[in-house]
Amino acid sequence: MIKRKILIVLTLLLISTSGYSQYLTKEKALEDLKEFKTLLQNQSSYYQVSNFDFEKSYNEVERKINQEDSIPVYFLAFELEKIISNIIDRHASIRMENFEEDDYELLNLYLPFAVSSLGDNIVALNFNRTTKEYEYFDQAYPYLKAVDGIDIKDFLNKNAYTRKLSPKNAKQSDELKDLRDIGELYFKQGKITLKEIEITLTNGKTDKKLLLPMSNRRNWYFDIGSTNFNRDYRDFGRDENFELSKLDKWLIDSIAYIAIPSMLSYEETPNLEPYLSSTIEKYKDSKAMIIDIRGNGGGTREILNTLSGYFVQPEQSPWIANVAYVRSDQFLDEDISSMQSRFLYNYNSEMLSDKDRKAIDSFNENYETEYKVDVNKFSEPYYMVLHSKKPINYPIYILVNEECFSAASVFTSALKGLENVKIVGVTTNGSSGRSQKFYLKNSNIRVKLSTMLSFQRNGKTLDGNGTVPDIIIERDENQVLRKGDSQLEKLIEIIKN
Repeated sequence: MIKRKILIVLTLLLISTSGYSQYLTKEKALEDLKEFKTLLQNQSSYYQVSNFDFEKSYNEVERKINQEDSIPVYFLAFELEKIISNIIDRHASIRMENFEEDDYELLNLYLPFAVSSLGDNIVALNFNRTTKEYEYFDQAYPYLKAVDGIDIKDFLNKNAYTRKLSPKNAKQSDELKDLRDIGELYFKQGKITLKEIEITLTNGKTDKKLLLPMSNRRNWYFDIGSTNFNRDYRDFGRDENFELSKLDKWLIDSIAYIAIPSMLSYEETPNLEPYLSSTIEKYKDSKAMIIDIRGNGGGTREILNTLSGYFVQPEQSPWIANVAYVRSDQFLDEDISSMQSRFLYNYNSEMLSDKDRKAIDSFNENYETEYKVDVNKFSEPYYMVLHSKKPINYPIYILVNEECFSAASVFTSALKGLENVKIVGVTTNGSSGRSQKFYLKNSNIRVKLSTMLSFQRNGKTLDGNGTVPDIIIERDENQVLRKGDSQLEKLIEIIKN
C-alpha cells in the first residue's frame, strides 16, 4: 500500500514537471534566444535575402532579458515575433503551444464592430443577421479614423507588425484581422486590463469620437466574394459527402464558372480529380470559363497540375511555371520528397524529359531572379514544368483576391502569361516556402519557417510580392456591404463585351 502511494506521488510529480512553465529563468530564455537565432541562420530561406539588421534586434532582446531574473514565456514569444516579422516569409510564425489564453481576460476582448477596407479607407460595420448584409456602424460617419487618439494607419503600422512585408492588399486585409482582435494587440504592448477604447469615426469632413466597451465576441468580416466563406461551398474539404457538382455552374451568355475554395489533395478527396476532368469536358462549348479561387488558403499543387493540362497550349508547352531553391545547409536531412510533391524537380531528374530540359535552357537565357541565390546555402534550382495535354481553346479567367495564399498563390503565378489565361481581381497574398516547424528547447515555442526560395516566372519571389492581375477589379461599396459580388459581376461584363 505504501509503495503504491509513493508510485502515485512520483507519477503526479512527473506529470506536473513534464509540461512547460509559463515563466523562464534568465538563463533558459537566453538559451532559447540563441537557439532561435541559429534556426534563422541555418534553416530559414527568406532570412538569407533580408536586409534588416537582425543582430541589433537580437542584442536588444538579450538586453531586456538580462534585466530580469525570470520572464513570462509570452514576453519571449512576442519579442521573437517582432524579429521574424522582418522576413518576407509569409509562412513564418511564432506560436506558444502551452499558453493558457483564458488566464488573461484582455486576450478574449475584441473590437466592438467589424472592419473592412473600401479603397484606402477603413470602414466600421455591423452585420445584420436578418438581411445577411453589413451596415455601417454609424451611417453618418462610416470611416474609422483613429483608435485611442492614434491615426488608424499609424496604429496598425505600429501594432499589426507581423503583416508589414505582405503585398499591399494582403497587408491591409491581414492588419484588419489583427485590429479585430485588438485585445491581443494591447496585450502585446504590455497592458493586462482594458475595458474601453476611444474610437474616432469620420465622414471625411467632420469627426465623431466615441468611448466604447470592448466586445467579448469576435466581430468577423466575411467577403461575399471569397469562396471559402460561401454557404454553398464552405463544406468543401470539411464534409466527405460534399457534392462537388455545387462548385460549377453556367452563368449568363454561355460563361462557365468553377469555384475552388481550397487546393485539396486528391488523397483527401478521391473524387476531385475525375470531377475536374469531367467538368472541363462538360463546358467544352462555353464562351469562356471563370476559375474563382478568391479566399483560397492553399493546400497542394495537384489541382494546378491537373488543370494546367487543359490550359497550356501546345505551342507554349513545356511551360516553366516555378523555380525554387532548397536550403542545403540544414540541420535536418533534406526532404526531397517534399519537392516532388510540389512537382518540383532538379534539372537532371528522371522526371524531366530532354524536351523539358531544352525548354528550361531556353527559359534561363533571359531569366534573372530578384535576389541573388547564395550557392553555399542553397541547392541547384528545382523547376515546375507544366505540359499541354488536352488543350481547350476558349479563354480562362482566374478570379483572385488578397486572400489567395500558398498553393493558391502558386496556382495564380504559374498560369499567368499563358496566351488564353487572364488573371483578374487584386494582387494575391503571395507565399511559397516549404515550411517546417521547430520547437525551442526550454519554452516549447513553435517557430515556423520557410526552407525554400520560390520564384515566379518574372523572377520575383511569391512572398512579399504576390501576383499582380492582368485585369484589376477592386471591391466596391456594394460588395463590401455584401449586397452583391461586384468583382464577379464586372468580370462577366468584361467577358460579354
